[in-house]
Amino acid sequence: MNRRVLVTGGTGFVGSHVVEAYLSAGWSVRALVRNPARAAWIRSLPIDIVLGSFADGASLRSALNEVQVVVHCAAVTKTTRRNEYYRVNAEAVQQLAAAAVVAGVGRFVLCSSHAASGPAQDGVASHESDPPHPLSDYGKSKLEGEQLLKRFAKQMEWVILRPPSVIGPRDQQFVPLFRAVARYGVYPKLGAGNQRYSFVYVKDLARVLLLAGETARRVNEVYFVANDEPLDWQMAAGLIAGFANRRPRAVAIPAVVARGLGRLNDMLASISGRPALVSSDKVQEMLAAGWICSTEKIHAAWDFSCNYTTSEALRETYEFYRQTNRL
Repeated sequence: MNRRVLVTGGTGFVGSHVVEAYLSAGWSVRALVRNPARAAWIRSLPIDIVLGSFADGASLRSALNEVQVVVHCAAVTKTTRRNEYYRVNAEAVQQLAAAAVVAGVGRFVLCSSHAASGPAQDGVASHESDPPHPLSDYGKSKLEGEQLLKRFAKQMEWVILRPPSVIGPRDQQFVPLFRAVARYGVYPKLGAGNQRYSFVYVKDLARVLLLAGETARRVNEVYFVANDEPLDWQMAAGLIAGFANRRPRAVAIPAVVARGLGRLNDMLASISGRPALVSSDKVQEMLAAGWICSTEKIHAAWDFSCNYTTSEALRETYEFYRQTNRL
């Protein structure tokens, strides 16, 4: 029997890599697409594209027909309207999960976020069993989406993955940081400047999202997935600067200044109608003590480890930005 997966968010950064991973593994892939003009990364692939939205019952039924696994990557990461986070990151999960149960889908894989659990406490890596304490509306909405999936999955199996910051080809979020280092040799040092971060390379994340759809081991669980090498801004800037033959130097941005910039960006976004890359919510997350997550659980349950080292992941991201004239 041909295995069929429905991928949401397949036109985006993470979702397009997930589409490719499932295709490479021999799955029949279907993508639910709201705006076909944004399907550049997957348009030429041998997949079935269904136009529609989570609020459209007819398109959902068509997208879910004869599907065994759903991989839900669609999300809003920045917006000028607070309720948009909850509409897309939470309510849409409920709509899709409920429709998937009716359609007889066997498993629902949700790509959530470390933001749903909140930052690491006192320099200790976050574990899946820790009480969640999200800081931002983005994180709160992702946590609500997790809770709604558990409530509406019923007899359907589910897996929730919480990646930290994701880097790799097709990303836009980290372009400003790479550009600042590659062009000018500078990087921001926010607040105390000693925050450390876990991250995951997009190809490793796509690989584990494939594993989540195929594995018979320990489903109905929440897992962090990350590279085992956390890093800080200085470490990341040093590696990026090396690719560009530059010497990096820090530009100190005190916490009070960072918060002021966040509020200014919020005001400008409300006027322009375009979401700010660095909003007050984002500044609050960036000033947290750190975003380190433990990978012990996913190692033990699935024997999963990332294939890409810190340097390899940053270099491939840098080369993509360079080749596509983003630096």
